[in-house]
Amino acid sequence: MPRNSMPPDWEPPAPAWESKWNDTTDPLLTGFFGIQSDDSTLLDAWASKAFTSQHGPTSVERGSFIDKSGVKNFIYIAYWRSADYHSWWQQDVVSSWWSDTQREVDNAGFWREIISMPFDRFETLHSTEQPHGIGVSADGNSGPIAEHGYPGGMRDRILLSDSEDLRSKHGFETSLKSTVSESGKRVVVIPPENMCVIRSGQNWTYCEPEEKEYYQAKMHAVLLKGMAYLRDNPEESGVYSLRFIDTKDKEWGDMTQSFGLGYSTDLYAFEDWAKSHPTHLAIFETFFTMVDTFGENMKLRLWHEVTSIPGSGCEFEYISCNKDTGLLSYI
Repeated sequence: MPRNSMPPDWEPPAPAWESKWNDTTDPLLTGFFGIQSDDSTLLDAWASKAFTSQHGPTSVERGSFIDKSGVKNFIYIAYWRSADYHSWWQQDVVSSWWSDTQREVDNAGFWREIISMPFDRFETLHSTEQPHGIGVSADGNSGPIAEHGYPGGMRDRILLSDSEDLRSKHGFETSLKSTVSESGKRVVVIPPENMCVIRSGQNWTYCEPEEKEYYQAKMHAVLLKGMAYLRDNPEESGVYSLRFIDTKDKEWGDMTQSFGLGYSTDLYAFEDWAKSHPTHLAIFETFFTMVDTFGENMKLRLWHEVTSIPGSGCEFEYISCNKDTGLLSYI
């Protein structure tokens, strides 16, 4: 693992682990499938058949959020190996529903964002040994590791950063490549190489009452301010899109979990925010105060997965979506 940004004699302020896979030949892949509607019924009908078909995902999660335009979104998060995903997508029961022109007149918006995750381009981090997200499919954990808790630690955990700087050649001044259907309702966007995708989660399910109250009153509050800044200031922050999502159970019921899903020009956009912006400094300060307060008894579980995407293999499609959805504002 590269240690290009690690300070001399570095000792992390808290323990953390990373997920490990034995077979790294076939990339991992994340699929986000969303609907903009007052309810999830149409997407649920597709998902119930698609995710149980051959080559289905290794795990599926659900979430909901209100987007930047004030529209309700329901989302499925699914994980595969790349080869399995492509075999899955080729099935009629899966892809024909999305290509059907009926989607354009369903009185709802639909979107899917498919993220290719070659092993040399992504990393994970967990505050406990219990995996979340794509880590559920891993063969195990490694740690506690030293490569975290300092500016550039995220980059140091990505193997390719040892030989490439992973900077974007695509700023906000350059429109993203896209294809628009004749109806104008279906848009496919090509995300730029080295765009950074982060899914960063919080799980306060296992906290004792006092810790849970502390988290919700203090930690969650400053987290929301940080997410709002990234969502509302794309050019200043370098973040194309930030959705803060409440995790839901299989019946779309509430859970004591959430996550941020962000797309930025490159790793450095999130790194710069984490290093110096007041909203992230407040998150760090509140978190370490929480660590000092609860010590070894702290039950809060934090985790993230980060990818510097390759130049090909990702798919972003939007059908009848509002202009603030995902990458649509940048075409």
